[in-house]
Amino acid sequence: MDSKYTYQEFKYILAEEVKKNFNNAADIEIHTIIKNNSLELEGMVIVEEGRNISPNFYLQFYYEDYLKGAEIVDIAKGMAEKHNKMQNNEFGSFSMDISNCIDKIVCRLVSCERNNKLLEEIPYIPFLDMAIIFYCLVTEDENGIGSVRISNSIMERWDMTIKTLYTIAIHNTERLFPKVFCPLKVMLKSILDSEGQDMPDIFENIENGCYKEEEAPFILTNRRGINGSAAILYPECLKNIGKMTETGVYIIPSSIHELLIIPDDGQISPDGLKQMVEEVNAGCVAADEVLSDMVYYYSVEKNIIEICS
Repeated sequence: MDSKYTYQEFKYILAEEVKKNFNNAADIEIHTIIKNNSLELEGMVIVEEGRNISPNFYLQFYYEDYLKGAEIVDIAKGMAEKHNKMQNNEFGSFSMDISNCIDKIVCRLVSCERNNKLLEEIPYIPFLDMAIIFYCLVTEDENGIGSVRISNSIMERWDMTIKTLYTIAIHNTERLFPKVFCPLKVMLKSILDSEGQDMPDIFENIENGCYKEEEAPFILTNRRGINGSAAILYPECLKNIGKMTETGVYIIPSSIHELLIIPDDGQISPDGLKQMVEEVNAGCVAADEVLSDMVYYYSVEKNIIEICS
């Protein structure tokens, strides 16, 4: 078996190969990026003169491809092609001026405890044991979503308060990523029957907002199925769900992408739900997609959401 480069060797050899694809005219930068839940990844950025922003290429994933047999030259070529493709669309010419970003600012929900280091560098609003954070949407297509996390320095450059940032973000998020609420079994069946369709196309075939008590649990997410837990922040979202259920509901944070909604029939054990959440988070949810180990309760009478004690 041929010997393989170590990760440290790999990343610098890869950087040289990537640079060759740009006739050595681009600068290659490698730095550590803090992802959700304090996951730290090393990213490679290809910096070209005249470009405002560039995509991050997470090196650990490319190293895994290399260990599986991919050639470094081919990896570098693929990265260069992806970079050029993105720079030739709106990503390459994107401006972070507030006039360009005002209708693209969106919000997400993340864990407070798991992101304490990140929260020192970005504006956020506490929400129960979670935090509302902000991004600027750069691209959205069949390949996914490209965004820039809004830092304290960006907010200061925009001369904006957190309150204003939230007001803009919640309006944009609900407009760009409308909520989806339906029985979990309906969504799972639609996904299984989708034959490779994108999530927005799958949701087009779902009766959004349908409710029959016997079909519990229900799922709350957004049309993309990405960072859909933030749908709980949409104005009137929980109130409208409460009108359907006519009773309080337990809210299970299955991940940053979706929430499970279970009507309170008086037979549910909050402690049992919390144990289930902890076990699922520990064994089934990717580390950077865990939202919380808590269980929440929405009271129809009080119109408030609280952590189940």
